[in-house]
Amino acid sequence: MSNNRERYSEPIEVIPAVDYQRMLRVGINVDWMKYSWVNYYYFHWRSLGICVPCYFREAGFTNVRIRVSSDVTTNRTALVQLGVIVNDTLKAGLLPVVTYTARGLRDNPESIQVQKRFLNWWLTVAEYLRNYPYTLSYDLLIESSGKIKDHPEILNKIYHEVITEIRSIDPYRIIIVTPPGRSSPFRLDELNITNDEYIMAEWHIYAGGPKGCSYNTTYIEESIQTALTWSRETGIPTWMGAWRPNDYPKPSGKNPRPLCPLSLEENFTRTMVSYLTEANIPYDINSDTKFFNIENLTWYGSQEGILKIIINDKG
Repeated sequence: MSNNRERYSEPIEVIPAVDYQRMLRVGINVDWMKYSWVNYYYFHWRSLGICVPCYFREAGFTNVRIRVSSDVTTNRTALVQLGVIVNDTLKAGLLPVVTYTARGLRDNPESIQVQKRFLNWWLTVAEYLRNYPYTLSYDLLIESSGKIKDHPEILNKIYHEVITEIRSIDPYRIIIVTPPGRSSPFRLDELNITNDEYIMAEWHIYAGGPKGCSYNTTYIEESIQTALTWSRETGIPTWMGAWRPNDYPKPSGKNPRPLCPLSLEENFTRTMVSYLTEANIPYDINSDTKFFNIENLTWYGSQEGILKIIINDKG
């Protein structure tokens, strides 16, 4: 692995949020930066000349939401690895969405030290990736779970601080924020965010799948309509950043087997895809580990039919 990040010398076209929303289309959350995987699998395959993101582009995905937990402020190797993965993703023709898991902020949001650490994390990433194409975006917080779910005032404070600092480095990068309440669409109106034309909001429902093998169509429809109403009122586009077609046991382990019948899984998937597509809201499914075996570079056969519904229906 090279320690030299790629520099983009050509002019970079700015992409407003309304256009970026349309470009996202259909994607998938990926754990390529996961501590136990990044060297054993991603960079192992890369050393053999194999492009992992290419498998996802060939499958029909248009973006990947790259989940990062490493402290890139102290771990230079992780920062370089993130840059390499972003490069690979761009070259594969996918939009990379970098998102921070930020467990410390979610679990201990009132700590000033933790808030500063969150800010410094994003300053490090923004500085390192500042010259990359605007098809790369920053999703500040993977979800507002944990204690922070009940602290919209802290979310708004830290969002304001981080956005202000990133804008001083990168004025036109797409920045994505998520509402409180476990990223609930019904709490989008608690966000206090200035629309500078390069801001989006991420929300999600059924991120862990249809728990108990049941789902509520009315809840899905009301969630989408709430997001659409908020977007019309604020001018800020939204994106469904994580939903899972099925429920899985915890821990799911290798080659995870869903708990729900295939017929329910397919019906739920068609329902989600239909409502989201009709509303023109892009979405990402959760996650690569439930569909793709990075150990041997194969897609799980049991989920191929679901992937066809997710990708083909989106067009």
